[in-house]
Amino acid sequence: MFRRWLPFLLILALAACTASPTPEPTPGPGEIALEEQAVYTAALAELYGAPTYVILSTTATEPGGSGNTAETLAFVLDNLPAVDPLTAEDFSRRNAAETPLADDLQLGAPYALLTRQEMSDLFAENQNGWDTFYAQHPDAPGITSLSRAGFNPGMTEALVYVGTQSHWLAGAGYFLLLEKVDGVWTVRHQVMTWIS
Repeated sequence: MFRRWLPFLLILALAACTASPTPEPTPGPGEIALEEQAVYTAALAELYGAPTYVILSTTATEPGGSGNTAETLAFVLDNLPAVDPLTAEDFSRRNAAETPLADDLQLGAPYALLTRQEMSDLFAENQNGWDTFYAQHPDAPGITSLSRAGFNPGMTEALVYVGTQSHWLAGAGYFLLLEKVDGVWTVRHQVMTWIS
């Protein structure tokens, strides 16, 4: 009787060995939002380590938010080693348009969101806009812009833009490549894309 079942058992065993692996589940919006906040926290700590931040309320990939993201990203990918193409693709997709930032981000430090109109009003009043800004936010490194983070499918790699203008002719913008190891995001590489 065993011999009768042997071919059937062999077929089952072979089928089990050659079955394709179960794909990783696609992260939901809530999980992506939490990972994005963790990426922001790691990036801000790496670049500034400030006790407080003032962040533009909409995402950007360059100062003023009106540049050519595709051209900038091409430069970044030429200068950042080993970015997963799917991470870069996700970054492009998620930054195709400006997006409002949530007002309840967990960034590991207090922050205030500043709209572009509020920023324009602050600096249109007089030439002392930065003096007024720092009187209100003495511990901030300046006005910081964040992009959406792009992730690889396993959410172990992230690409994000962080830029800060700290005075009329003082500021810089960076693209950072982060890696998640043992549940912690760490900046592995960065490329400066502008300085003033």
